[in-house]
Amino acid sequence: MDSTPNTSSSSEKPPTPTPAARATGTNSLPAKLANDPGIRKNIVQTGCASVPGGWGARGTAKNPEDKAVTYKIVVYFTTTRATTLDYAQALVKVPPGKTVGWSATKHFDAERQMLCPMPGISIVS
Repeated sequence: MDSTPNTSSSSEKPPTPTPAARATGTNSLPAKLANDPGIRKNIVQTGCASVPGGWGARGTAKNPEDKAVTYKIVVYFTTTRATTLDYAQALVKVPPGKTVGWSATKHFDAERQMLCPMPGISIVS
């Protein structure tokens, strides 16, 4: 066994997981989120509540255009102190001129009170 100390010149340390990530074993959050601020007005969140075994968000998506569109909605599930414990996403196909409901749920060890920010809203088709 080699007992020589590590003399690497790199001063970077690997990131330390947050206490919430260690405690709950959450999935990794997306590294990149597509977000189009111009379409946020078409997505409304009407609920953020516990579901059996986790948490969920729901709302409506409207399509003011003359062709069908599919929205991708990413919802983070955070503590009231803004620690993200997990996330979910919804793909919502909306016919032209219509409004439809959407929901995104995830099974994880949620706290008694959670928040449901939507950091990523985009059109995928």
